[in-house]
Amino acid sequence: MSENSANILIVDDIEDNRSILSRLVTRLGHIPILAEDGLVAFEKLKKQNIDLVLLDIMMPNIDGYEVLSHIEYTVSLRHIPVIMITALDDVESAANCIKMGAQDYLTKPFNTVLLRAKITSCLERKFWHDKEKEYRHQIEEAKLKLEEQVLEKTKELAETNEQLKMLVKAKGDALKLIYYGFHSSIQYLFKKTIKTPLSEANDISNDIANTFRQSLKFDLTTVMLLFEIKSVQEILKTAINAANEFAQSRHVKIGQLPKCGNHDLESKIFDIPNTGDDVGDEPLIVPLIKVEDKKTAQQKELCASALTDILKTAIKFSDYKNSIEFSCEPLKDELVLGIHVIGRIIPESELPNFFEIPTSEHNTILGTSIGTAAANAKNIINLLGGSITVKNRDVTGISFTIKLRRLLLKT
Repeated sequence: MSENSANILIVDDIEDNRSILSRLVTRLGHIPILAEDGLVAFEKLKKQNIDLVLLDIMMPNIDGYEVLSHIEYTVSLRHIPVIMITALDDVESAANCIKMGAQDYLTKPFNTVLLRAKITSCLERKFWHDKEKEYRHQIEEAKLKLEEQVLEKTKELAETNEQLKMLVKAKGDALKLIYYGFHSSIQYLFKKTIKTPLSEANDISNDIANTFRQSLKFDLTTVMLLFEIKSVQEILKTAINAANEFAQSRHVKIGQLPKCGNHDLESKIFDIPNTGDDVGDEPLIVPLIKVEDKKTAQQKELCASALTDILKTAIKFSDYKNSIEFSCEPLKDELVLGIHVIGRIIPESELPNFFEIPTSEHNTILGTSIGTAAANAKNIINLLGGSITVKNRDVTGISFTIKLRRLLLKT
């Protein structure tokens, strides 16, 4: 093993313990890096090159279990060995940490000889792991060079494919122009219709929508009616606003609204225009009007509540200072929303039970308490006729997929 000093992260909420371990690590010729809680540990792991972690189990807010889980299920960190610090009479907790992936444990008060042996053993294992990683990197570089040669040979084919995509996009843009032009041409009709009773207004809206789809044969996987897009905007913005404070407390960012088919949900073009009697000279884009009843408002409120719970769960799995991103895809009868996290992954054995109400044993294995939020969200989405699933994104994080009936957005 190399004689160079190692960076050893010491995570303990008690200052005296940090001082004792810092002195012992320094005497061994290594560099101590101190963290007084789990959140600071996340920051140090993200910003500094850590070779070993000495981790206390019992800490407020973010305990040793969650920090260990963060390390073990974040691919860029899982190679770092972890030695748990526990009280002499709490060996059972240390055993649970070994099951979760910790390499070893120490009991208080610290034994200098034992500490030296455990640190040396862990750093030797990491040294050989890093060597193996270096060799794999060299193999990967050779593979990339071969792929570059293949890509060079297929460049002409790729350029042809790009031209084809441009033609398809041009066709889609032309259809949208026709679509919005149709809305403008019936503006005056809807400004009169909005004054009719709820049932009549919605019947007229349905008749025109059906006629419009049949006459132009629009592909509903790319074109949505404006009141549908407005509903998606409203639900997502409500959920994001409700989860923002929790995201800020965990130093996690929530990304912008996504595109939905060909529609940018951040665009102000989908704002509902003025529906007064006077029609100005400038053409406006007018939605196929839907007068929202009490039942529809309650369904949207429930949907936003479920998405809030999923967002908060996603935040717990996100890396320090990373962003949560969204995706949106309209299908014929449903809308597929995605919430994507860069950070920890879920153990494969836990995926089938992720949306069940957790037990204390489940939380210990997972490394963080997700409470009943995920289970509540799934029940609400199912009640609204949709579905929700979660999966690991290879080894970089997790993705939630929420499927909503488009009928919910139109009702």
